[in-house]
Amino acid sequence: MKSSLTTVVIGILIGMLLSACASGAGTATGAGAPGLTDDERHRLYAAALSAIESPLESPSFKEVCQKIGVFDAQGNQNENYMAFVQAHVEWAMNGDTEPFRTEINSREKARAYLRNHLP
Repeated sequence: MKSSLTTVVIGILIGMLLSACASGAGTATGAGAPGLTDDERHRLYAAALSAIESPLESPSFKEVCQKIGVFDAQGNQNENYMAFVQAHVEWAMNGDTEPFRTEINSREKARAYLRNHLP
């Protein structure tokens, strides 16, 4: 469980660092992908971070980020990314997410979650 949280936090920090370097990032409040709640978007993002050893280099991670509305069609961060990552930090630190973190506490479980929940 501790490594899953560590993976999420590391992914968030990497995302924030990359976003800080992107021009215009963080200016939008963050529109979600159609049909997904904010909680579902955060769960998919957390699972994507946990499922892949180097998520930022992975086509699978980019696909998840496109589906949740934070990457553009070319696989680059869009104007929603930084606001989403900031909200994700708060979401991930909420004690109510512990059961979900347990649900995806291995790469295999995280991949299964993505297979079953990614639109």
